[in-house]
Parts: sequence; structure tokens; C-alpha cells
Amino acid sequence: MEATTPSPPGVPHRPVPPTSAEAPDLGPGRPDTIRSFAFFPYRGDERLTGPEAGIRAWADVLSALASLAEPEEWTGTELARTVLPILNSYVRYTYQRLVIEDKIAVTDDGEYAAFNTGLLTQYAEDIFGLFQKNRSENPNAQPWFFLRWATESDRDIMKCFPESPQMAEYVTTAADLVYDWRRELKLNYEHIIGDNVERFPPELAGSPARARSALAYAVELTLKRVRRNYKLVVPEWYPRLREAGFLMPLDLTGSGNADLALVVSAVGDNSYRGHTVLTLEMAYTHARLVARPDSEWLKPQAPEAAVLEDAPGDE
Repeated sequence: MEATTPSPPGVPHRPVPPTSAEAPDLGPGRPDTIRSFAFFPYRGDERLTGPEAGIRAWADVLSALASLAEPEEWTGTELARTVLPILNSYVRYTYQRLVIEDKIAVTDDGEYAAFNTGLLTQYAEDIFGLFQKNRSENPNAQPWFFLRWATESDRDIMKCFPESPQMAEYVTTAADLVYDWRRELKLNYEHIIGDNVERFPPELAGSPARARSALAYAVELTLKRVRRNYKLVVPEWYPRLREAGFLMPLDLTGSGNADLALVVSAVGDNSYRGHTVLTLEMAYTHARLVARPDSEWLKPQAPEAAVLEDAPGDE
């Protein structure tokens, strides 16, 4: 390999962070977050240690990936506490999906690992995360050490991984990508309103009865529009439930703009179930995992802080 891992005394290694209560259970011996999978060293000029070094290191890693990938809006329109918050969420959830699908590639000698980010360079080359075995003497250190983001023509990727690591997949059939307006749609009003009414516009959040009426009417109008433009409903991946579904725009106030997104999942072959609502920030995060949304109503917006966190103490 052209890149080498610094010796253990020369690099501070963070202990593996505890598992978040909301992180998926990926099985024994398989870290549930990318930052418990690998140590990301700070390579800047400043003398930083501890959590501050970890924060800067991760920010630099995201910036390097954004620079290598084809141009895309990764920041969003809202203020966020994390650099490139949309990309941050995308990388973390993509890693989790790759682990579930067992697509983290490891060389036969166990020396190197790589995964497909699902992103392309401006010259349409796949981008991979490249890692080396972590030789830290700390028994709690992450098992891998991040080397760099590498393209498919990278000498080390070609040498160590003759079969390129595969992308994460979120759908199995074309039906997972196109909403079928012929199916019956049932709404889980109890969860949508009873548990998530605070996500509704203020004028509706204080009145569950009004919220229910507005929700039913908004869904009816959207379904009429979907019959004329199937692209209005966007495919998504729901990380917590690990299932594919759809995001349906809800104009609850009559403003002509979406206020929330209804999460819809298939039940059997003939029905859909609307089981929760997401803010537009959360909705974009889910949709971007499947593909860059091509929709007028769902634009890049910074996901909320809770969506971004791997685990307590990770940063």
C-alpha cells in the first residue's frame, strides 16, 4: 500500500463510543456506527487532542469526501451543529446499511477493508472508503484505521480489491420506487397525531381534531395529484425500521407548500399504510439514501441534531 498507518505511539486513539439506544443491532462483533468501526485521525496543522481532535477529524473527512464527489448540496438551508450535516447523515446511515447487507469488503489477510459510499466523482468513478487494520495497543480501540477516500481507479483499491465493494441497496423491485395510487391507503391516526402532533404547524398542533381533518384533506389532495404526476411521491429508506417506503407531501395549511411528509409503507400486495409523519429535514435525510430527490417539494435541508448522532460521546 502507498499509505501507511502511523505507529501506535504517534497517534492518539479514541476508545470505541458506547452504543446509542437508537442505533440498530447489527450483530456481535460488527460495530453499529462508522466511528466505532474505524478511527479517523486528525491530520491538520493545529495541536488538538481528545474530543476536539475527533470533531475536527470527522469534519475534515466529510469535507474531503464532498470535494471528491460530484457537486451536491450537502449543507441544507437550516443551521446545524455539524459540518455538512446532510452528508454526515448519509455516510453514517450508508455504513449501517452496508453492514446489514454484509458489504464491507475485507482482504483475505485481514489487513485492509473498504466500502462503497454510493457516490461518484465528477468523472463518474465510484468512491470508496479505504481502511487499514488498526494496530493500536489500546484493547478498546476501533478495529480499523481510516486511510482515505479512494476512487475505483485507485492503485490500492485495484490491487487489494479485484472485485469492487458493492453499493448499498434499499429496494428489491421497481414497485419499491414508484407509488401505486391504485392501492388503498390507510392512515395510523393514533401514532401520526397522538404521538407526533408536535410536528404539525402550530395552528394545528394544539387541536388534534383540526389536525386530523387537515391530514385527511391533505392526503386526499395529494393522491389526486399523484395520479397525474407519480414523481410527486418520493421513495425513501427508514433506518429505524429498516424498510423501504415512500414520502408523500402534506400541505396541511393550504399554503401550496408541503408542511410535513407522510411515511407510507406497503402492506401486502394491495394496500399502503401511512404510519408516521416527518419534518422536511428528516424526510430529505431518508430520501437521499435511496437517491438524490428529484422533486419540487423536497429540497436539501439540514437534518435535526438527533438524527445526526451516532452515539453519546462519539464526538
